[in-house]
Amino acid sequence: MSATGNEAVWHTLRVTADPTIRIALWFSVALNLLGTVLFASIAVGHPLMVMPITPPPFFAAQLALTIALFGGVYAWLALQPSIDGPLLVVSAIGKLGFFVLFVIYRATGDLPWSSVIQASPDLILGVVYLWWLRSRSTQAHVPGRRP
Repeated sequence: MSATGNEAVWHTLRVTADPTIRIALWFSVALNLLGTVLFASIAVGHPLMVMPITPPPFFAAQLALTIALFGGVYAWLALQPSIDGPLLVVSAIGKLGFFVLFVIYRATGDLPWSSVIQASPDLILGVVYLWWLRSRSTQAHVPGRRP
């Protein structure tokens, strides 16, 4: 695809009022807020029974910060008049990568099955992000359609 073709695809992704992706982004904000609170609680010395493994406070603080930053990105994206495609790709990788880590550590016996189930909203959201991106890029290539 030429540089001009890529620009047309990203332009089409940016000019949208589709509520599906915005709902998914706001759901991600809520999910990340929950994750931030859980890990921040551990970081300040309040271990939680819902966690399959309790990380040391320093690592819990790092996780809380990372989860909060991603949550901020989701909120920022949801508030924009147009969705930034490359940033949504990074968001999808983050969501899917988080879920894959749970599956890998379940496979090694380090986590219970319940933790994989608890991480399934991230799988669903990552798939929704990719589906939305794919459906928008397909629309950008419809013959006779002007971006």
